[in-house]
Amino acid sequence: MRPVLPLAQIEEAVGQVACQFALGAERLGLLSSVFFLVFAAAQVPLGPALDFIGPRKVISALGCVGALGSLIFALAPAYGIAVLGRGLTGLGMACMYMGTLTLAANWYPPRSFATVTGIVASLGNTGALTATLPLALMAASLGWRGSFLLFSAVNLLLAILAWVIVRDRPEGVRPPSADPADSFSLPRAFGAVLGSFSFWSIALLNFSIAGSFLAVQGLWGGPYLMDVFGLTPVGAGSVLSSIAVGYIVGCPLTGMISDRLVSSRKKLTLAVLSLYLLPWLGLVLFLAPGRESFLYPAYLSIGLFASGSVLFITHLKELFPARMVGTALSLSNLFAIGGAGVLQYLMGVIIERHPPLGRAYPLEAYREAFLLPLAAMIVSLVLYLRAEERTAVPKQ
Repeated sequence: MRPVLPLAQIEEAVGQVACQFALGAERLGLLSSVFFLVFAAAQVPLGPALDFIGPRKVISALGCVGALGSLIFALAPAYGIAVLGRGLTGLGMACMYMGTLTLAANWYPPRSFATVTGIVASLGNTGALTATLPLALMAASLGWRGSFLLFSAVNLLLAILAWVIVRDRPEGVRPPSADPADSFSLPRAFGAVLGSFSFWSIALLNFSIAGSFLAVQGLWGGPYLMDVFGLTPVGAGSVLSSIAVGYIVGCPLTGMISDRLVSSRKKLTLAVLSLYLLPWLGLVLFLAPGRESFLYPAYLSIGLFASGSVLFITHLKELFPARMVGTALSLSNLFAIGGAGVLQYLMGVIIERHPPLGRAYPLEAYREAFLLPLAAMIVSLVLYLRAEERTAVPKQ
């Protein structure tokens, strides 16, 4: 999950690419979205690859693909080649989060998985938050081509380091698929995961929670602040950064509470995500011009309580045997990415139904749009009530 900060400086890099290839909004949108489309599609074969081939080989190989994609994008002489480069970059990056979680499942005991997942999620947002300004400055000094050449070299270095340093599991521990009594079968893995109601309830929860989080953090949270409250792009970026801060703090904290203090993943998930509904209710019913003092607390709460995603990821991991963890997690991640795309698009459709006031959409447009992810979250939480909880984590 990546924060949007600061908006004005991000537009600098985007503008350079658009000018280089004389892109209109549609072709620029495709150039951006192809990364996420390929990223999402890759989740389907990614899970079995992590389970059967192993995360070390998959991360190293796809890291090289990502480096190649950045190189092609940096040297692209034409728009079509640039799209190819972005697609390959999306493929290369598709395994990094799920591959890391698969490694965590192999290396750490169950009572530590939520904490490790929280730390990984927190580090991801910290990197995105702290890298945004350097990226903007790099684009201004090196240009977008020079920046992506550097990204290509860094990705290649990281892929090599992953191959040299990373090991799939501790020495002496056999992979589950190597046990004849516990053999791996691709159809069996897909059948077990997709045939589970608990998987679908958690996947739909991932769709609504991750989708709503990315919809406000990655797209509509900024225009809402500028259109309704009259904030500048820099001011909007400052408020948006509080979402990332809340998420960075909340993920490891929630994971540690789950591992050390609360025996039921499911009950804690329901508690934290019920609190996540509160700032969304504020967006729909309460926040309005004259109540700007509540913007930072509301956005901070969105990030803080979205950390409940760490808990249902851990819950999902504990529903399936070790040989299927990568498959289950990656298929669920597909719903997270799909939720972001679907909710962002549908919210835009709702907003555009309202005539703008000058160049800004009215408060009512955004309130109706925010009602959509709120309703999706409520429905998914109700379905999650029926999810099985197979492993109770003992208190330490």
